[in-house]
Formats: sequence, C-alpha cells, structure tokens
Amino acid sequence: MPGKLPKNEDAEAATEASPLLKPRELSLLSSPVAWFRALSQSYTWKLLAMVACTNHLLKGFVAGGGDEGLIGKPAEFLFSDLNISAGRLQALKAVVIMPFALKPVVALLSDAFPIAGYHKLPYVVLFTCGSFLALLSLGCGLAASEAAVVLALFLAFLQVASVDVLMAAKSSEEVKKHAQLGPDFMTYTWLGINVGQVASVCVLGPVVSALGPRAPYCAAAPLVLAVLWPALGNFMGERRVERAPGWPLVFQRHAVLCWLTLMIGVMAACLAVSTFVLAEAHMVMLAALMASLVLTAFAVFIRFEIAGPVIFFFLLGLLNLNIDGALFYFCTDNSAEFQTGPHFSPHFYITGLGAGTFLGITVGYATGPQLFRSWSYRSICKVTLMLRAATQLALVPVLRRWTGGSVPDSVWLLAVLSLDSMVQAWRWIPKQVLAAHLAPKGVEATTLGLHAGTFNMANILSGSEESTSPRRGP
Repeated sequence: MPGKLPKNEDAEAATEASPLLKPRELSLLSSPVAWFRALSQSYTWKLLAMVACTNHLLKGFVAGGGDEGLIGKPAEFLFSDLNISAGRLQALKAVVIMPFALKPVVALLSDAFPIAGYHKLPYVVLFTCGSFLALLSLGCGLAASEAAVVLALFLAFLQVASVDVLMAAKSSEEVKKHAQLGPDFMTYTWLGINVGQVASVCVLGPVVSALGPRAPYCAAAPLVLAVLWPALGNFMGERRVERAPGWPLVFQRHAVLCWLTLMIGVMAACLAVSTFVLAEAHMVMLAALMASLVLTAFAVFIRFEIAGPVIFFFLLGLLNLNIDGALFYFCTDNSAEFQTGPHFSPHFYITGLGAGTFLGITVGYATGPQLFRSWSYRSICKVTLMLRAATQLALVPVLRRWTGGSVPDSVWLLAVLSLDSMVQAWRWIPKQVLAAHLAPKGVEATTLGLHAGTFNMANILSGSEESTSPRRGP
C-alpha cells in the first residue's frame, strides 16, 4: 500500500518469538562489575554518560520517571492548595504531562527544521532554558494561579519529554548495532532511572513536610541544566547539515509517520483546551472518540508487525484507568474530610508509598532479564497481564475499607504497590527493546516518538475518563 512505512531489516529479530535475552554467562545479579564492564566495552562512555544525565538524573531523579519526582509529586499538593476536586486534579495532571504525548511532534519538528544546522542540540538547549525559568517561577511562588501552575509544569515536563525522545534515537541506533546486549542496555537505562526515582522520594518527603511543596522546584531548577553537558558536548555525535530538509521533503519521504504525528499533536492540543472549556462529564466521550481515531489510524496505515505492538500497548494503557487524583485525596484527607480514611501524612504518602513503589520497580528491572531469559515477548505479556490484574484487584479491599483494621492500611498499600510496580517493570524492558528494534533506519527519533506518544496518549486519555470523580476522597 502506498505510504506504508519502509520495511525494517531488524524487525524479524524482534517478533514475539524472539527471546528477551540470549543465554550467556554474565548477568547483573551474579556479576554486576563484569556485567557493567561488558556493557562499557560495547557502548562508548559518552553514550553511557549521556544516559546518566538525561535519564538517570533528569528523567529519574527530577521527574520521577515521568510525572513524579521533584517536579511531579509536589504538583498534587499545589493543586490541593487551590481547593480543586479529585477529578479536576486528575484532569490538570493530564494537561501538564501532555508533552509526553507530544514526543512525536517534537521529533518531527527537529527532523524537519534543524537550527544552525543541528537537528537535536538547539532544541535540547531551548527546552532546557524554558524548563529552568518555569521551575524558578514555581519555586519562588510567581506561578500561583491555576493557569500559571499548569503552564509552568507543562514547560518543565516539555523538557523531560523532548530530551527523552531526542536522545532516544541515538540509543536505538546503538541497541541495533549490539543486539545481544540490547536488553542489558535498556536495563542499565531503566534501572538507573529507578534508582533516581527512589532517591527522589527519599528526599522529597522530608522537604515537602518541612519546607512546603514549592521548595523542591527550587532544587530541581539547577539540576535540569545538567543535560546541557552531553548536549553541548555533542555526545550524540550529531553532524551539522548544510541544508534543512523542510516539511515538503519530510512529508514526501515519510508521509504516514508525519500525518500520524500531526494527528497526535492536534489531539493533544484539543484535549488540553477541552480541559478548561468542556464540562467534566463530556471529557469521557471526547477521550473515547480520540482513542477510536488512534486505533483506526494505526490499524489502517501501518504494517501489522509495527502497528501490532503499538495497538496492544495503547489498549493496555487505555484500560488501565488512572485514579491518581482520587487516590491522593483518599490517602491524605484528614478526619474531617474523610472520616474513615487512612489519613497518611505527606511524608509517608510521598516517601513511604513512593519508596515501596520504586523499590518494587528496582527488583523487577534487576530480576526480569534473568527470570525471563528464554521467554518470548508474547509469553511475558500474557503472564504479567494476569499478575497485574491480580495486584490491581488487591487494592479493592483497602479502598472499600473492608480490611476493618485487621491489617494496617500502610502495610497493605506498601505490599500491593510494590508487587504491582514489580510486575510492570517485568513487562517494561521487553516493550522498550521491541520498540527499539521496530524503529526503521533513518527515522528512529520520529518512530520512537510516535511509539511513546501513543502510549502516553493512552495514559492521558485514561486519566481524562477519571475526571468525573467526586470532589474529595475516592
């Protein structure tokens, strides 16, 4: 069919029959030093240092893996101070993390319009400067209204999402060069992110309790500047181009990718505007319509071996209904607002539950490649899907207050959230490896951005469906 994506020569190596890891002697658990030495011998120190700055520090410690960390978790308390409902809080969080759905737009913009001859470096610098100023405005209290807080958080997450997708193209190229160590490289990347997440929640709880929810933004502002080191040092090995390709040539070469990218961008913009215009009840219908359009577009215009995994993980994210807004009030409301609630302190909610969650992810990242060494991608997805359904259902007794105090709420939630996050981590590594192999040569940034953008769009749409929840509590 005209306009279909070019065939990827490496796609055969990443089907559901491909093992996650080929049998070999080295493993992270049994020989961590030898494991890292083998990794450093296959990948350059600049690439590993770039991952440490952009993923471990920025995405892990500062952003908590995405929408948490120093810039994400305190946002719940900022919105709570504005006395908004749980549904409204969830809807506003969906807007501020919208940049993760705009990843393909950023990638396409950088591919079509290089600045000063460079496709990625200038965009990283521009987004980093915007994030720095936005975080300062939050930390100093200049962003005080609902709209100002949303805009500042949007700019902060725009840097995280943009740096992530622009640097991911280089990682994809390297993973395909050393296919056997691909899962190990992804483990290094995501295990480092998780270590950053654990460190952030350990620091964040005491800081918010003692200094308030704006203090973490003052700490995060200088940290986001760290990505300028690998960017300005050109650790990606980006070469200066003499002539920009422009929109016509990019559309001519990759028409399907471009149109799908623009569709995701338009949807994200409409969803952001609708949050401030439409009634909360109407957001569910809008989310359902957008989900249908995404599924139809990928099913019709993309070859199945590439579209299949995208559709699967899109549906998975869509069906994982996001109740973070209601869960925040459920855990932190006082006895006057929710008499039978657990009444957790901000310190325990951030550090206690956060550490339990991220430690579960750490265990998952560390054990997954060893446990599922010879498993197929399809088998891993089947098993983790059933396990995650069980861990999600295990939340019901405490949410419905059926435990009756027989088991402390803190113990129950810590155990369930840790197991749930461990199961998610088991599935995450093969998902990332599969996406890297399915990115056609020459358009890695746009393709990976489209993969990530559709998955994040599903999570945002699932959050919009929760916007009809009551004012306070679950």
